[in-house]
Amino acid sequence: MAEPRDIVVIGGSAGAIEALTSLVVALPAELDAALFVVVHTIPVGESRLPEILSRRGPLRAAVASNGEPIICDRIYVAPPDAHLLIEPGRVRLNMGPRESGHRPAIDPLFRTAASTYGSRVVGIILSGMLDDGSAGLREIRRRGGSAIVQDPKQAMFSQMPQNAIEIATPQHIAPVGEIAQLIVSHARRSENGGERRAAVKPKVESHGDQAVVGARDAPGVPSGIACPECHGVLWTGPDKVPEFACRVGHAYSLEALVDAHSVSLEAALWAGVRALREQASLATHIARRAERRGDRRVAARFETRAGTADEHAGKLETMLLARMEKPAPN
Repeated sequence: MAEPRDIVVIGGSAGAIEALTSLVVALPAELDAALFVVVHTIPVGESRLPEILSRRGPLRAAVASNGEPIICDRIYVAPPDAHLLIEPGRVRLNMGPRESGHRPAIDPLFRTAASTYGSRVVGIILSGMLDDGSAGLREIRRRGGSAIVQDPKQAMFSQMPQNAIEIATPQHIAPVGEIAQLIVSHARRSENGGERRAAVKPKVESHGDQAVVGARDAPGVPSGIACPECHGVLWTGPDKVPEFACRVGHAYSLEALVDAHSVSLEAALWAGVRALREQASLATHIARRAERRGDRRVAARFETRAGTADEHAGKLETMLLARMEKPAPN
């Protein structure tokens, strides 16, 4: 089968599967395009998404395999715990560092599609949380491709589409049904020699730091902020995509970094509660041993230490539980 004219890359998170099923049912069986899908998943087990999409729409969906060719009328779904990347004419799976806390992440798919196929790419962001995919969608636009975002008012979770609109300024903001029509019309313009008269030859540019996921020297300047995952220095710079990355390759947008640091902070504080409780338990044990041998001075000193540690643990735990409480609705 021939390589497709259009490369359609789709990303989403919470609520995206519902949007995807509504999208694929409105697509024709012959499209002269290949679709690539990344939905944030738990990195265990097998994905049921290909089965769901194949059952709902006319296009065949399957979990992507490393090195398989890109062909028409096919939906390639990212497997759990692997980045889905695009090379000239082929799919590539990558176990590189997480981006924005996810593997698979949306941005690596979008970046590699944009760097390889340029104006032939259609990028789509659906329902979800945070802003994975926003920087990649901006890169698609920068390289001449088309950017489409699900209307936040129609999305089950509006945060991801809203961030994509603010960061990438897409050409189209539409409900899912209209997104399917936009994909079809984009493919037809290609066939009729419209906006893009000839399919450009796929290419990988020499400055591949924007496209390749993995260990590399981090461009930019040190931010003074530690990577939440490996604790190395994060690097940043003007117009850097992604905004923050460490030398290992963990990468974050600003919003994803705030969220990741919040998780890291909570884990550190709970570790502090545990350490204080353990200190109280050890001090109590020493105090009891001292009491049994008649050393009341040592027993009193360690009883005081146990009480102080237990009090501090209680205060820290109260603060943590207060952080987790959601404000009551008005």
